Amino acid sequence: MGPANVTSIEALERFRHALVRFREECMIALSSAESEIRGTFVWLERDRIPHWKRLVPKLAEQVASAKGAKFRKELQTMGGTARPSVIDEKKAIQKAIRALEDAQQRLDAAKRWHVMLEREFAIYKGAVGPAATMIDRDLPNAILRLRNMVLALEAYVSTPTPTLAQQLEQANQSIRSMRRSGETAPPPDDEPPSEGGDA
Repeated sequence: MGPANVTSIEALERFRHALVRFREECMIALSSAESEIRGTFVWLERDRIPHWKRLVPKLAEQVASAKGAKFRKELQTMGGTARPSVIDEKKAIQKAIRALEDAQQRLDAAKRWHVMLEREFAIYKGAVGPAATMIDRDLPNAILRLRNMVLALEAYVSTPTPTLAQQLEQANQSIRSMRRSGETAPPPDDEPPSEGGDA
C-alpha cells in the first residue's frame, strides 16, 4: 500500500477554528437573547406593574379630591343665591379621570404583557432547545474530533517513509530471525528451488 495523499491538514485546522468561533458566537447570541427576555421580565415585575399599582390609588384619590372641590364650590354663594362657576373644577375632574383611566389601562397592559411574555418565552425555550444542545454538546465533540484528526494526520505526515534499502534491510532481518528460530526461509527470487535427485 502506498503512502496516503494528505494535503488538507491546514484546511481541517482552519475549519476547526471556524467551528470554535461559530460556537462562541452562537453562545453569545443565545445568552444575549435570554438576557434581554429576562431583563424585560424584571422590568415588568419590579418596575412597571408595581409603579402602576401604586399610582392607580393615588390617582383615584385625586379624582375624589377634585369632585370634593367641585362640590364644596357649588355650596358657596356669592352675595345671594348666585353660585360660583365650577368650570375649572370640572376640568380638573376630567383631567384626573383621564389620568386614572390611563394608569389603569397601563397596569392591565403590563399584566397582560407579563403573561404573554411567559408563554412566548416557554415557546422560545422549546424552539432553541435543539440548537442549545448542539452548541453545548455536539459542537465541542466535533471540535475535539477535528483536533484529534489533525494531530493524527500531523503525526502520520511527520513519520519518515522507509527507503527501498531500508525495506530490504527489514526483510533480511526478518529472514535471519526466521532462520535463528528454525523456520525455513523462502528461496531468493534469483535461485530456482532444488529438484529431487542428484545432479
